[in-house]
Amino acid sequence: MPTVNVKPEIINWALKQTQEEKLGNKLMSNIAKWLDGSKIPTFNQIEEFSKKTNIPLGYFFLQSPPVEQIDLLEYRTIDSIELSNPSRNLIDTIQEMENIQDWMRTYRQDLGFDKLSFVGCMQEIEDINLIAGKIRENLGLNNTWFEKNDDARKAFNFIRKQLEECGVVVIMNGIVGKNTHRTLDADEFRAFAMIDDWAPLIFINAADSNNARLFSILHEIVHIWLGKNDLFNDRQSRLTNISDTERICNAVAGELLVPQHIFLNKWEQYHINVFEKITELATYFRCGEIVVARKALDCKKIEQNVYNQVVQTSIENYKQIQKTKQVHGGNYYTTMGSRLDGCLIRALCESIHMGRTTYTEAYRLTNTSRKTFSEVAQRFGGID
Repeated sequence: MPTVNVKPEIINWALKQTQEEKLGNKLMSNIAKWLDGSKIPTFNQIEEFSKKTNIPLGYFFLQSPPVEQIDLLEYRTIDSIELSNPSRNLIDTIQEMENIQDWMRTYRQDLGFDKLSFVGCMQEIEDINLIAGKIRENLGLNNTWFEKNDDARKAFNFIRKQLEECGVVVIMNGIVGKNTHRTLDADEFRAFAMIDDWAPLIFINAADSNNARLFSILHEIVHIWLGKNDLFNDRQSRLTNISDTERICNAVAGELLVPQHIFLNKWEQYHINVFEKITELATYFRCGEIVVARKALDCKKIEQNVYNQVVQTSIENYKQIQKTKQVHGGNYYTTMGSRLDGCLIRALCESIHMGRTTYTEAYRLTNTSRKTFSEVAQRFGGID
């Protein structure tokens, strides 16, 4: 078996890109020997290393570790060890979304689209009610929009549809591309927003709960209206050690979900203990209990220890559900439709028929095949 020369610094760099338990004992034993010089890797072993880390094979034969410029990492909500050393899954997802955004920007610019006026329109504003009011105006939301939706999942889909009509690209996925073996970790990131005057984009981590997705999409909407990129990785719903921008985004998202004047009126109507009251109001507002607890804290209806308990209980409940949840296949085309964005699909269809984009490029951007793209295009009203 032919051996290959791989620099120790490349091996160490690759190790930092993944969790060791994913590599297996045999491969880890070989890696230790490569690093101490007692053994030289074979090509097949490096190929296995590449597949298990999802690092391109060519990277292993460089003279020094590659410098991957991931600008979005600079905008993480919370500083963390995980995001100072991001996973390949996150890196590849960001790069995939950058490709989609680049395509959409070029498409809209070439066809003479105007800049989207709402992007950054509240950049210098810090008043929570003013920002929330502007977003409601632009998205066509009234103060009780949530009442039209049965639960957080339907409320999320409603907001997503309103964004689509405004021109915001919203992609949701719980895996990298269509690789079911590369699941995204909600503990690493929940969502991100990429600002652009022609093609603002929001990515939602589908590995998160329905309540969390709803809050995340509203959180990222605020970032777009403020004109500031974001990598949302706050799993603990922190009250301190966050930037002024994050404080504003959390508060506006909370106000969009739970308008204060309605909250205060409803709060007084329930004569039950505080935790039951929070649960009841979360059901009414179609959102998570953490959002209601935060509103109650801000309105001085509860103490911080109660808020902290609600946060911890919600996180523990979600993790327990994840452990016991059974995965069902569902309808493949419905799943693909939930991942992709309507305005992106229709733009691709139009561009294909104008001769500006090939089917191959459309399949690459959407991680689809001919049959899948055709089915998804019909669902979104595109002409394939």
